[in-house]
Amino acid sequence: MNLEEIDLRKVYRTWKSDLGPFQSFFRSSPFVSLQTYDDFELTEEKIIECDKTIINNIIENSDDSSFVIVDLPLKEILDIALILNNEFLIKPVLNINLLFHPFGIIGDKNDISKLINNSLRLKEVKTKKFVMLIPYNRYSDDLDYRNFSDKLNNQYGIGEDDLPYAFMLKELGYIKIVILTKDKIKEDLNVYINSVNKELEVEIIRVMK
Repeated sequence: MNLEEIDLRKVYRTWKSDLGPFQSFFRSSPFVSLQTYDDFELTEEKIIECDKTIINNIIENSDDSSFVIVDLPLKEILDIALILNNEFLIKPVLNINLLFHPFGIIGDKNDISKLINNSLRLKEVKTKKFVMLIPYNRYSDDLDYRNFSDKLNNQYGIGEDDLPYAFMLKELGYIKIVILTKDKIKEDLNVYINSVNKELEVEIIRVMK
């Protein structure tokens, strides 16, 4: 199956469906950018695997009073999203503001294939449980840009409007935010943490090096 055979609007609607109060945090950017992406044959994984420790941490912290944000690499969050939706009836809110480009620094054909193929496997779920997922590799502080002179810099950071405000979460009944991320917290996420931790408890769980 090739990219040009895919109904990207359907893929978009599938991931966006039933996100309830968090629908506005689902971004169209990846799907819009794929409309002009060079055609290629999608790769398909027959088995979707994910670190059980990460899944267990999410499940244990997903309750009516705790809002979970997962900040891990794109490939991981796409698989986590599928597993949470299909096996645990937790709706994944993909908060991915990435513009895919054939020469982009982030987002490759494997990421695109996973975004599309996982959407085809996604079951329809009606639930009041949500988990927000953002790609840790949205930008890197460690890149030597001299090695990327032939690449398009499509990295991005998250701003104050990209994640739920404290007052919104409080209105929805949450009193705590649980963040699962790598050892080093991204600076943009740290800014968000500092903006909400005066009104909500914030717990950080490091699940990956």
